Amino acid sequence: MRLLTLLATTIAICNAAEVLISPSGLFPVHRFTMRHLAEELIKRGHTVTWFEYGLKKPDIPLPTGVKEVYVKVSTKSQLINDVYLHRNHSIHSDVWTDSENDKAHKSDGWLASIELCDQLLANSKKSFDSIVAKKFDAVVVDDLYNPCGLLHTGLQKSVFIYWSMTGLRTESAWANQSPSPPSYIPVAGTGYTDELSFLQRGHNFLSYLKELYIHQHLILNRIDKLSAKYYPTLKTSAFDMERNASINFVNHPPIYDFARPYMPRVNFVGGLHCKKAKALPAVLKKFVDSASDEKGFILLSTGFTFQWKYAPRATKLAILEAFYSLPDIKFIWQYDGEPIANLPKNIHIASWLPQQDLLGHPKCRGHISTGGLNSVIESVYHGIPVIGWPLTSWGYDNLLRVTARHSGFMLDKKSPTKQEWISAIHRIYIRHFKDEMLLFQDMVIDVPYTELNHSAFWVEFIVRHGEVPHARSGADDLNIIQYFLIDVIAFLLSVVIVFSYAVFYFVKFTLRALIFLVKLPIQLVFGGGVKPATPKKAKSAKKQN
Repeated sequence: MRLLTLLATTIAICNAAEVLISPSGLFPVHRFTMRHLAEELIKRGHTVTWFEYGLKKPDIPLPTGVKEVYVKVSTKSQLINDVYLHRNHSIHSDVWTDSENDKAHKSDGWLASIELCDQLLANSKKSFDSIVAKKFDAVVVDDLYNPCGLLHTGLQKSVFIYWSMTGLRTESAWANQSPSPPSYIPVAGTGYTDELSFLQRGHNFLSYLKELYIHQHLILNRIDKLSAKYYPTLKTSAFDMERNASINFVNHPPIYDFARPYMPRVNFVGGLHCKKAKALPAVLKKFVDSASDEKGFILLSTGFTFQWKYAPRATKLAILEAFYSLPDIKFIWQYDGEPIANLPKNIHIASWLPQQDLLGHPKCRGHISTGGLNSVIESVYHGIPVIGWPLTSWGYDNLLRVTARHSGFMLDKKSPTKQEWISAIHRIYIRHFKDEMLLFQDMVIDVPYTELNHSAFWVEFIVRHGEVPHARSGADDLNIIQYFLIDVIAFLLSVVIVFSYAVFYFVKFTLRALIFLVKLPIQLVFGGGVKPATPKKAKSAKKQN
């Protein structure tokens, strides 16, 4: 009877849980991803509060039933406004050029998000404090570009889930103590796989140290200053707040990344937005139905990030001419640039497309992708080989997880010629890429749960159990010197040096003693004793005489 009562109480608690979800407001894709978890929790009977701040509220709607608190903030920084609000900064046109590799985008994003958090606390602190004052059974915080979300966990001392919207980045792994040996785990932005040469291992190691330095000493220190400015009584550092996460979500399936060690508290929820294809809208259906069964259609998408109005004219013209030259293949192009006159009949363009419904269609033969993580995972989920067209370093890294498994290939440059596009399109029809992608797909979806159910389960797990101390390691209590055994290595080196020094002088003394003992009787027998040394001055005078 007690067991039944306890079970009923547990179910009641879970059904009535108060959950807070706090995404970064810097990029809309974070809101797009996390809303799927909110929808699932609402279906399970939980109450979900959504807290977000940013320059402009995204057009992405939240599920019915979510209590949204959105705080619009402003900044005097023209650079931040141009990049993230107006999206008219030169970086949006530079990204299409071969010379721009965008390796500093993460640091820039963090600095911008810290500025926005500062403005939130300066002008709307009451709104933030009201969220802090409310009791939640579980808190889900975006671990990228959300310093105020991290501050919330420190102020409330909440049991929370830290959700990595990318893969497990170097600094994220360091925060949850997942080992990241640079010898075979490529650092984001290096463009390496897990098979590294000597020089690549050296560069990867330096990149590893650089990533930790930037996050620990540039980003987290600024968050600490923000904390001291508005909450001087809060003594918990930003690093300790990060390390205090009970569960870490990683936004990709477990088999997607190169194999690496993880801590027990790391859970993979990437692809939670993936779903079976639905019927296409009438216009798209008519276009797709006109494609041949053999050639089908190819999808070209660029996601939330890239704007076609900034793409070079030569780049767009090369794509158009290549598509036009292949009339037996249909092309569906996510395009939001200037209108295209005299559009060929085998091309359909739209600023928004039901991407998963297209990828899941039986006539889809390939996906030209710029490397957005969600987009690449969708290709794997639906078993569609990829033509990688990376415009950023992180897009290259995401695509590399697919092309290294021979489930597609990457273009060599950002502005392929007409002929290079035609060659790439012909190449994607090689059966080898489809077979490898189907194998990859099978490994990703052959699990006893959906990623959406998996993510919701762990939120409810936090509700039921609170803190998860058994998922933590003793590394949480170690500093960097202890973690890397620098003190132990230094001690052992000292012992070796002292021992070697002692052995050297012992051997030296022993050899001298032996030589003396051997020479002494010889000199006594044959030399009549030891011959006194002749002074140098006496020798010199003798020579002169």
